[in-house]
Amino acid sequence: MWAIRKSIVIDRSVEEVFNYASNPVYWHQWYTGLSELENLKGDGEVGTTMDMKYTLLGMNLPISLEVMEKSRAGNSRFWNGHISGAINSKQSWTYHTEGTGTEVKFEMEYELPGSVLGKVANKLIVKKLMDNSAEQTLKNLKDICETD
Repeated sequence: MWAIRKSIVIDRSVEEVFNYASNPVYWHQWYTGLSELENLKGDGEVGTTMDMKYTLLGMNLPISLEVMEKSRAGNSRFWNGHISGAINSKQSWTYHTEGTGTEVKFEMEYELPGSVLGKVANKLIVKKLMDNSAEQTLKNLKDICETD
């Protein structure tokens, strides 16, 4: 199991960023490599499930996601999801007021099955690509949220 941890500060309120980022209808617009949703069951709250595809090295990998947590506490917001399929992962997103903006923290633990890794000669390449994807995902979220 590999882990990625990233953070970014977005010049928008925590409520604005959380409302946009936790709505699965918009994920394909900012989450690098993610397709539009299929088979969405729920409205984004805990228990919501959906199917998608995640593109890695030109392969469209089928994944399913279940929302495990979506909560608010004071100036913080939390979202956790479990992904299964071609990639198995747990993702945690924390949104916290930082000055007049929002600090977004992203954490993901993931593993790829041997069939996917078998197509790539070097596992370190996959790790680097996943790290770059997470970095770009946060930049995309920032760019969209800060657009007037």
